[in-house]
Amino acid sequence: MKQIKRYSLIAVLFLLVSCYKDKGNYTYDELNKVEIVFEGGGFLSPRAADTLHIEPQLIYRGDTMPAGELTESFSFTWYCNNEEISTGPVLNYAVRDLTGLRPYVKLKAVNKKDESTFLEGFYVDAIPAYLTGWVVLTKKDGRSIISFIDPVTFEVTADFYTTISGEELGPDAVEVKEHWMASAGLSNPGNILVVRNDPAGNIELDGIKLGPLYNTNNFFLGNTLPTDFRPRGEFYMWDYSMMLDDNGNIYTRKHVNPAFSQSGVYPNKPMFIPGGVKFDKGWTGTYLSGQTILYDKTKGRLFLGSDHGLVLPVNYMPGPPVPPGTTLINAMDKEMVYVGRLQQGRFTSSYYLVFFDGNRHFAQKIMVMDQFYTIQALFMSENPLGVGTANAESVFCQLPRIDNYLFYSGGSGNKTLYLWEHGPSRSSEYFTFDSPIRTITASQNQIMGVHTHDQLMVGLENGDIYILGILSDQMADPSRRLIKKIGLGEGMPVSSMYKMGFGYTQM
Repeated sequence: MKQIKRYSLIAVLFLLVSCYKDKGNYTYDELNKVEIVFEGGGFLSPRAADTLHIEPQLIYRGDTMPAGELTESFSFTWYCNNEEISTGPVLNYAVRDLTGLRPYVKLKAVNKKDESTFLEGFYVDAIPAYLTGWVVLTKKDGRSIISFIDPVTFEVTADFYTTISGEELGPDAVEVKEHWMASAGLSNPGNILVVRNDPAGNIELDGIKLGPLYNTNNFFLGNTLPTDFRPRGEFYMWDYSMMLDDNGNIYTRKHVNPAFSQSGVYPNKPMFIPGGVKFDKGWTGTYLSGQTILYDKTKGRLFLGSDHGLVLPVNYMPGPPVPPGTTLINAMDKEMVYVGRLQQGRFTSSYYLVFFDGNRHFAQKIMVMDQFYTIQALFMSENPLGVGTANAESVFCQLPRIDNYLFYSGGSGNKTLYLWEHGPSRSSEYFTFDSPIRTITASQNQIMGVHTHDQLMVGLENGDIYILGILSDQMADPSRRLIKKIGLGEGMPVSSMYKMGFGYTQM
């Protein structure tokens, strides 16, 4: 035992002597940490038709450098949901080819010298190809045709309804419009409603895939249609929807669950409205407003279809008298040819009513207030519109989010687009075409975080489509107004719309 202790003591002494003589002359390799930075951060939202082009920046040894300049020092591997999809410093990859409901793309950078590994990634929330864009309804050789135009590339998906469903729309489609859901449904994309003046009924299309979802004829009580029923219009609000038929009747239903695109049933009998009122046309108010404007041409009266399920006459509210010569909304002496809605509040919203006396047009601005059992309108102004330029063939497009601007067609052969400014009551020529104008539609997009209108689509009788810019710099410089001419070639435009996407964009 003493011998073991003696050897242990000698070993400790040798160790201490060795440490004392150690000069500390070691060579150290510094481990340089790398931070990978993506320009879009941790979440990217490309369009589904796009191709990702990602070149990350690497923060390495105090410098920020593109990954492409560090290929001698690092190897790069890209993964999507842990499956390798590419190698190299730059990722070029089609969004459509990414896997998973919500793809997670990850880059692994490996230092070739010491094999230290660094990881960073991002989620891809792809914008569906048909979420937003232009939709055009045309007629050609007795067929109704719907086409989609991409708002960025202007690529055309022509006649998509027949291509997807294998069926024809028939000859009597008259309108396309976007249909949103309410409550929890505000986070859903809007669907496309095709109004067909046909006993076969209206068709609702999926807002992402464009395929048919419902025929609204199937939502009448007992699956039994009213006698001699042909839709002329269908209007969706938060809690109620209304159907206008070719006989001037209104059918109203309560939405059992407003988050669903179709909910509740229409009665087989039309709503009773005192005085034998029959409606010739209806216009959808803004989705926020919960209002539908209805017009009885025979009696010259304005009515409101409300989100309380009622249809009531609109009367001027008591107050200052309406100026002499004004077109009275409860006793019209002119035909009402257009209603331009303005994006305002819930149950209270303003409109421009356009009247035509056979020679001249007039624009009257009113604010309509739904007081549940009575509907009152505040008269704001009435002025002649487009004197000498507007005609019997004129079509109109009021910008809902820019009160002052209304576009209309007119001039020789109805081939000129005009801008009407309500404030100064002034017309100015905006663009002239080689064929009569049939439809005018405004887009809605976010510009610097604000929902506004930046483009118009004009459909011509010869089948051509023009995309025009309407931002302030384009208005000031006519040479910058034309963005794209599209030779659609699918017949004459009948109706058009800009598909705005999610319901919450309408708040």
